[in-house]
Amino acid sequence: GFEEKMAKPIVAVTMGDPAGVGPEVILKALAHPAVRKACRPLVLGDWEVLNRTRRGRAHYPKLVLWERGKTRSENTGAIPVLCLSSLSGQQSRPGHPSKACGEAAYRYIKAATELVLTGVADAMATAPISKRVLQLAGHRYPGHTELLAELTHAQEVRMMLMGGGLRVVLVTVHLPLVRVARELTRRRIRVTLELAHRALRKYFGISRPRLAVAAFNPHAGEEGIFGQEEKKVILPAVREAKRRGIQARGPLPADSLFYQAARGDYDAVVCMYHDQGLIPLKLLHFFGGVALTLGLPIIRTSVDHGTAYDIAGK
Repeated sequence: GFEEKMAKPIVAVTMGDPAGVGPEVILKALAHPAVRKACRPLVLGDWEVLNRTRRGRAHYPKLVLWERGKTRSENTGAIPVLCLSSLSGQQSRPGHPSKACGEAAYRYIKAATELVLTGVADAMATAPISKRVLQLAGHRYPGHTELLAELTHAQEVRMMLMGGGLRVVLVTVHLPLVRVARELTRRRIRVTLELAHRALRKYFGISRPRLAVAAFNPHAGEEGIFGQEEKKVILPAVREAKRRGIQARGPLPADSLFYQAARGDYDAVVCMYHDQGLIPLKLLHFFGGVALTLGLPIIRTSVDHGTAYDIAGK
């Protein structure tokens, strides 16, 4: 009925890099009945680029320009698009990103964030951008997460990546491996545990989340023979988190821990560095992996893949 229709959340979908796979991935996803059943999508992107991508593909959904304050044309089944750039075919050639693409991608993210912060939309889902192209346009951010943290004034943010059988939360993300040990601090680990705990309660309805904490060194340091990080940094952080009522276990040797986590023994695994969490996740969920940014005042999910310039437009 009408009530049910009104209850569906509005999800602002950002088109990502116009020269990447974003436009086609969005149209493909929006052709799925399951997506339409779950939410009312509002695409923030480029009307021309989306229509060029749609051309000759009958199964892609129809698009309609979105006007602020207008009620959604639910019955037509067309997807509303908030047009924020008008790139020429030359500027947005698939696989050939330009400075204009970086500027456009930035605009979509900024506008989507504002829509969610002001309650026009309920959440945002982002297609991939390229850090290099974003910076080419003069926006000096390592990526989406840092930009969103600034736009929403969030102090601490972390990435949760998940599939049907595993959730991982990263303490450090895009760092050279040689720097990870230096960047691991008790506070950083404790904050990660707190954000993971809060997110699992709030977004997943798990009243007492079970968190596993991966060790940094092989065999969890083997009594300090293979490194001191477990004793000096990770264990104290886990103890602090426990005192704050968080159910956390660790540091546990990462190799066997992931087997247990994938079996369902834990609700999430807190990982010390990028590949520690991403290798098991992508091994299990190469297709269908999703990223959720923790610590923002808004819900923001993302694909766990990149712009894929090599196959864009193909």
